[in-house]
Amino acid sequence: MITRSVLLLAGLLAVANGMVREHWLETLVDHFTPRNRDTFSMRYYSNDEHAYPKGPIFIVVGSNGPIETRYLSEGLFYDVAYLEGAYLFANEHRYFGHSLPVDDASTNNLDFLTIDQALADLAAFVHHVKFEVVGNPDAKVILMGYGYGGSLATWFHQQFPHLTNGVWASSGTVEADFDLTGYMESLGETIGEFGGRDCYGTIFTGFRVAQNLIAMDRADVLTEQFHLCEPLDTDDEMDATAFLLGLQRAIEDEMMHLRNTHSTAEMCDIIDNEEDTIENSLLALGNWFAEEHQFENCVDLSFEAFMAPYMDTDFDDTDLQAGHRQRLYLQCTSTGFFATTDSFYQPFGDQIDSDFYVAVCRHAFGDWIDEDFIRAHVFRTNARFGGKRPEIVNAHFTHGDIDPMMVTGIVDDLNDDAEATVIPNEFHAPDLESIDYMYDSPELIAAKEHTRNLIDYWIFKDFDPII
Repeated sequence: MITRSVLLLAGLLAVANGMVREHWLETLVDHFTPRNRDTFSMRYYSNDEHAYPKGPIFIVVGSNGPIETRYLSEGLFYDVAYLEGAYLFANEHRYFGHSLPVDDASTNNLDFLTIDQALADLAAFVHHVKFEVVGNPDAKVILMGYGYGGSLATWFHQQFPHLTNGVWASSGTVEADFDLTGYMESLGETIGEFGGRDCYGTIFTGFRVAQNLIAMDRADVLTEQFHLCEPLDTDDEMDATAFLLGLQRAIEDEMMHLRNTHSTAEMCDIIDNEEDTIENSLLALGNWFAEEHQFENCVDLSFEAFMAPYMDTDFDDTDLQAGHRQRLYLQCTSTGFFATTDSFYQPFGDQIDSDFYVAVCRHAFGDWIDEDFIRAHVFRTNARFGGKRPEIVNAHFTHGDIDPMMVTGIVDDLNDDAEATVIPNEFHAPDLESIDYMYDSPELIAAKEHTRNLIDYWIFKDFDPII
């Protein structure tokens, strides 16, 4: 098993030859209970290779995973830091990586894993950087985040406008949603557009044939066709749904792992060729699935296997290090984002519903979670931060238009000082890398250049020249 010490050593080796340095900030475990003075060490990294003494501060906001240092030494944000003479920092979200306020991830110990606590951590971090690291209380602060990190950056800029001067949120997921039907619909549209209608039809029919076989108690057909390790229990609704979700996620992973449309087209070429050969949608899916898992003796798509990454509580466990249990807890208590098939306009059947995800939350954390609880907390998140209509200025929201999570993001300008840019034919956070004038599309280049210009404007808009 990979331990935290091994990961820490790897991280140190990765930055040893550059200007990226590791630091720790002691901050409160609970920012909202005055009598609780417990603290923990929050990890962060810095790079001041291009900074000048009165330069701005750029912060990559920690997301729901171990700290990401890549964009302190490469990518668009790094390039803009070079142009602006900025200090670069990245903070680690509590409960992820090595920033651990508790001893383990048992349910009782997850009470301090909230959006509000994470935003308070970030406020303490910004104050620490401005006053104690850079030593310039008047330094301009620009936040960048992507995905959930983009949400946190947006919410922080909205809640603490006096601490920040601008925010760039790439594929920010700002509107919590319990029953996220648009996610599957978006995947289906991408399959149809870049893989073809025949491929869409094969997947659509294959999933419904699979559901019919489950209803007919023909588990033997599915077990054999998909090389399952254990016979599918068609009497167990959770087991049956986990099987269908496992198949759906295999398709999704194949579509998105290269972050371009070519993988969707290539996947559909294989599926379409199988369909032409054997004239059966389910077998076409099964043969494609078998090819994807050709180096495995069998595939475990049971509910127990689905839940396994969420059940361990030791922070030294590989799944905890990857953040699986922590991300699920945030979904169950704050954001939802449960991708369901409660819409006809997608190809993955109709059995992956919100009841399944409620059962997942209860199985992982306890019977105190039910649908009403999750819906209430999703509503609270949107009520607090405004969903897709936050009161905010000096912001740029960017999205790839085939990112299925775009349905939770801001895609239209909020006002003259809070703009949105949607980039055609791009997946999740497509604009984080440096501008590539040879391979980037004209729309992607324009989006990156606009972000660069906006950051420059936010930094100097209130600048008083010395006469």
